[in-house]
Amino acid sequence: MTSNTKTSFSEWFDRWKNSGLIRALIFTYKVAWNSFLVIISVIFIGCFFAFGITTGYFAALVHDQPVLNYKTLKGDLVNYSQSSEIYFADNIPLGKVNSDLIRTTVTLDQVSSYFTDALLSTEDELFYEHHGVVPKAVFRATYQDITNQPLQTGGSTITQQVVKNQILSNVVTKERKAREILLAMRLEHFFSKNEILQSYINVSPFGRNASGQNIAGVQTAAQGIFGVDAKKLNIPQAAFIAGLPQNPFVYSPFDNSGQIKKDISPGVNRAHAVLKNMYNGGYISQKEYQDALRYDYKKHFKDTTKMIKNRYHYVTNEVIKDASIILAKQDAQKQGYNGEKLYQDYTTYLNYSKVSKSQGSSIESVAKANKANYATIKKHFDTFQNLIDNATLDLQNGGYKIHTTINKDIYDDQQAFASNYNGYESDRITYRTNSKTGKEEAIHHPMEVGSVLIKNDTGAIISFVGGRGFDLSQYNFATQVNRQNGSTMKPLLVYAPAMEAGLTQPGNIMADLPYKRVMGSGQIYSPVNYTPLYHGFESARKALYDSDNMPAVRLFTRLSATISHPPSYLKKMGFTSLVGSDGYNVSAALGGITLGPTVEENTNAYATFGNGGKFVDAYIIDKITDTSSRTVYQHKVKETTVFSPQTNYLMLDMMRDVLSPLGTARNVPRQLDFHADWAGKTGTSQDWRDGWFVATNPNVTLGVWTGFDNNAKMNHQFYSTRTQQLWAGFANAAYRIDPELMSPSKKFTEPKGIIRTTYCGLTGQKVTSLCKEAGFVTTDLMNIKYAPRTTEEALVRTSHGVKIKQSFVSQNYPFLDLSKTNEKFLKLIQLPGDQLVTDAEFAANRAKENEDKKQEPENKKATEKQNNKEEQITPTTNDKKQNKPNPKVERDEKKQTSDKQTTDQQNKTTSQSNSTENNNSMKNDNSNNQ
Repeated sequence: MTSNTKTSFSEWFDRWKNSGLIRALIFTYKVAWNSFLVIISVIFIGCFFAFGITTGYFAALVHDQPVLNYKTLKGDLVNYSQSSEIYFADNIPLGKVNSDLIRTTVTLDQVSSYFTDALLSTEDELFYEHHGVVPKAVFRATYQDITNQPLQTGGSTITQQVVKNQILSNVVTKERKAREILLAMRLEHFFSKNEILQSYINVSPFGRNASGQNIAGVQTAAQGIFGVDAKKLNIPQAAFIAGLPQNPFVYSPFDNSGQIKKDISPGVNRAHAVLKNMYNGGYISQKEYQDALRYDYKKHFKDTTKMIKNRYHYVTNEVIKDASIILAKQDAQKQGYNGEKLYQDYTTYLNYSKVSKSQGSSIESVAKANKANYATIKKHFDTFQNLIDNATLDLQNGGYKIHTTINKDIYDDQQAFASNYNGYESDRITYRTNSKTGKEEAIHHPMEVGSVLIKNDTGAIISFVGGRGFDLSQYNFATQVNRQNGSTMKPLLVYAPAMEAGLTQPGNIMADLPYKRVMGSGQIYSPVNYTPLYHGFESARKALYDSDNMPAVRLFTRLSATISHPPSYLKKMGFTSLVGSDGYNVSAALGGITLGPTVEENTNAYATFGNGGKFVDAYIIDKITDTSSRTVYQHKVKETTVFSPQTNYLMLDMMRDVLSPLGTARNVPRQLDFHADWAGKTGTSQDWRDGWFVATNPNVTLGVWTGFDNNAKMNHQFYSTRTQQLWAGFANAAYRIDPELMSPSKKFTEPKGIIRTTYCGLTGQKVTSLCKEAGFVTTDLMNIKYAPRTTEEALVRTSHGVKIKQSFVSQNYPFLDLSKTNEKFLKLIQLPGDQLVTDAEFAANRAKENEDKKQEPENKKATEKQNNKEEQITPTTNDKKQNKPNPKVERDEKKQTSDKQTTDQQNKTTSQSNSTENNNSMKNDNSNNQ
């Protein structure tokens, strides 16, 4: 190539290189390269920075975790439980929390390979490859905390789960998660994979067995669920058991009584998911997978077996339940949740579940009917249920000491009385078809009892009776069974709130007359008294101690029109079972709410009256300490003012009369071995399905319920007597142990602002002449705030006498059914045809009536004188003819004699009939008063 050519090319290249396009490309390249270097540097530095932050944060979380040596870890690995302990009041030991936890340990070679395959494919498929933890778990936990997300429980390796179960706890916190990761790596450093796996299969919880007992370990699960040894588990059985540890109480096929759950689909679906993992992991063939999916689990579950009797099952179960809720609330707060809100929605979901069961509808439809957000409530329920399950497991193995309020001696004596009482009705028998055999089986339903004794000022549950015996029924009828509370609702929702609102006072006149109301649905609501008798116009005090229904219903009707939220009183007093319109509907005045309260709730509400109108929530757990004696929970008493001291005292004074010779509980005082200032109320639900008596004194409140678990009717002649006998028996049992508790020397003190005065009972105001004339003047206790200050006339004078004005009746005695009102009482009410008269006209009419009465004797004398003259006239015929018998006269005399005898006999019969009716009326009254 010539020099000219080279020069030309060089010049061309320089021109090309210096062209605008090429210079722009070169500039862009340099910018991109430099930016790339900057980004790489930032990422590299960021990674180191993030690693440093993660490492530092992780180190901060575990800085106080002791370094455990081989000996300590070895002990933890094979020490399969550290049971929590329960104590009665005064630090008296009751027993261990997991005294019913059944566990049988085995070695790996004693377990079916199907089970280990199912376990590893589902819980930890990389178990034999990792070193105790999957690295992503560390970053996930850090990310969740930095972004303030609720901590997750999934994804832990088997080694981590062993650490959680054996060394730490089930409480999900960032600190525990970090320690779990650290200890998992240390555990893998000292022990082989098989040693860790063997510990896991022996410590893991597997729900409940066919006796309803808590079980742990694969061998116990295999025997308790399918009735086979762990070595002989087939593929579908192994998959079912391997799926349980994730959520043992949800997936378990048995409830706490050992009965197979009606819905076992959660456990079966979980087993199918495990089978899918086994198939995907190559542990089973496609044929084995398909055959296993068709396995009939329900057919192969073990038959229910009777649980070995435990004297304190009722107490143990109640303590575990309450302690689990306490710890679950604490754990929720630690995880960033509102523990109280979660628990509230958890309770709401349970209430909806009960309603759906009784109605045969879905829980979602019940929530929709109550205008509730089902998705949120269900989510909160699941979250809190998981927290409860973790807390329960922690209680079984965490070594806590749980101190309760239960007085052991009182509890023992009350339970003995309940078990030995011989006045229960005979069993009710129902029939069902055995799903396995197809044969019809008789189911016996014994009559049951529930009782709670509460300290008024603290809310401490001194004792309770969960039932006649745990061997008869595992239901706790004192704390867990909701029943309608009948007339015991009247003081809580009607009389006390109405007095608080100034609508009535103890002496105010109520109308015990027929009530008829067309509801919004078009249905007619027409309640009746216990007996078909109506007492007309009576005081509020009498209406309560007679337990007449019409006055309560009418007063509640007025209350509902006066205040906007009547159920707020029930909620203030601890009712957690209200659903939908409960407390608004007029039938609520008589206890007609959807579920009804538990005995604990009803008794706790009455303790409000015993505590001066201030509600204190009942509790059974006083304190919980951990293994290092650190107090993790201490109960604190909190008062909520419900009623003013004046309203509260007036309500107490009215309820005192319930136990007086006039009241429905008049036989109770003579059955007691002691005296106290008791005030209470009896109650009956519709068709005599529930019997109640709740009473309070200045120290304690005792409530008793009787009935059948299947809601069968009781004998209406004796149920009340039985309920009150049981109440007196429980009171006497407590008195023998602690006389000062049950029989305080003090009485309920009348507060300032209470007066005894005379007034017109109709209006609550000053006495008028018409009120006095009609007999409606009353003298009784009254809140001085509502003392009579004016004159209000509720009566009018008619030509037929003094009557209650129509306008007053409409306003104060709503929905009065005049068509069914007795004529005797109807005469006291102004009717459209009644003619009004003035006092002067009335006086003139009265004078005329008196004058007519004076003339009656004189007219009678004149008539008799005329008759005598006629008899003295001598006949004109001769004596012989005069003395001759007259056949017609003789017949007339005989007829008169016969008529007189007949009349006398009729009068005698009528008298006897009236006597019989009066006796029957007395019997009916007595029945009503029982």
